[in-house]
Order: sequence, then C-alpha cells, then structure tokens
Amino acid sequence: MKITNYKPNQTIVQTGEYTALLSYGVPQVVVMHARENLVLVNSRKYSVTTSKHRNAYLKEVLGNPGIDSTVQASPAEIQEATGLEVRFRF
Repeated sequence: MKITNYKPNQTIVQTGEYTALLSYGVPQVVVMHARENLVLVNSRKYSVTTSKHRNAYLKEVLGNPGIDSTVQASPAEIQEATGLEVRFRF
C-alpha cells in the first residue's frame, strides 16, 4: 500500500487492487483496477469542500483512457470493496 499526500486535506491510497482519493480521511473516489477500472463514487453528501475535492479528482480520473463510467456507492459499499474504514458520523 502506498499513501501519498495529494493536496491539502486530500490523500491518495494506492494498492494493486485500487486507487482511492480520501478527503479529510474519508474515501470519496475509488478506481477498482481489477474490475476493468470501475470507478466508485461516494454517494453520501459531505461538506462543500469535500464535494469540490471529489468532483475535481473525478474529472481528472475520467480524463484517463479506459475509464468512462462511474457507479455511486454508499460508504458501506466502499468500505466492503476496499477495506478502507469509512466514518459514517461526524
């Protein structure tokens, strides 16, 4: 697992199975490599700033060849798919 500080309050977590953008420690966008680059997008509403983080990264991801679709996923589904802990309450 490789963890990189991407931008302020944003972290990228990379494994052989997925690449995930975390905003304030919460997974927002997950690219599942083993599933034909399926992109999971956290469907829960957070702050305006987190929405900006999610949308900017999603725009960047969708600009990559081979990735052209996304699937809305609940925090529980993202946690199940990645093993990344998702905080459900703030």
